[in-house]
Amino acid sequence: MRNNIKILFAIYFGFSVMICFLLLYPLFLITLSTPKLYRQAHSLRKFWGWWLFITGFIRIKQIKEQPINKDLAYVITPNHTSKLDIVSLTIKIPLYFNFMAKIELARVPVFGIFFRTIDIAVDRKNARHAAKAYQKAKDQLTYYKQSIVIFPEGTIPSNTPKLNKFKDGAFKMAIESQTPILPVTIINNWNILPDQGKFHFFPGKCIQYIHTPIPTIGLTENDIPALKEKVFNLIQNKLAEYGYFE
Repeated sequence: MRNNIKILFAIYFGFSVMICFLLLYPLFLITLSTPKLYRQAHSLRKFWGWWLFITGFIRIKQIKEQPINKDLAYVITPNHTSKLDIVSLTIKIPLYFNFMAKIELARVPVFGIFFRTIDIAVDRKNARHAAKAYQKAKDQLTYYKQSIVIFPEGTIPSNTPKLNKFKDGAFKMAIESQTPILPVTIINNWNILPDQGKFHFFPGKCIQYIHTPIPTIGLTENDIPALKEKVFNLIQNKLAEYGYFE
């Protein structure tokens, strides 16, 4: 019975996602047509996200260890648990940022417009393309002081909320650009909108825990393993505090 309710909620939520996106699509086409309007596109995406949370009866609570300095750029490194992660990060983190993720997202009909414009898609099977995307993200941090979100697991784990092994990319980029890491622990998104082929949705409460930024000034590539382990442990320990992995 509960699964049937989740399926009905999923149908309702999917309908809400599409209706709002189609209504906003002409504005997305305009604001994503030139980099000069990308900030407006980010604000529009934030509005769309709030629409989804309100109509989906999703509550969200953000906990910060300290205020976020809006004058700085960060490499934001959350755990990846659900397709809801991108939405929840967009609506709650008070920075102008974009996402860096696998190129498959750019090929998604309609919604792929973001990863063909404002966001950065990476083709991991094409070394030249991957290097070009990496340099674009690094330049963004160094010259434009614009934050970027990189999920260090690279994908949503099949056994969420257990973490996958972190990849080096986000930490290498943070060190090379001397940009602070902003670790984020996402809690409960996977219970609201699970991944791995489950057509389920159920309203609930998202918790987004913002850890203290980790400076990278003076670090070198030799420090990547230790930095990666530190962020991994921060997120894993916070999940354990909420009762996971017991």
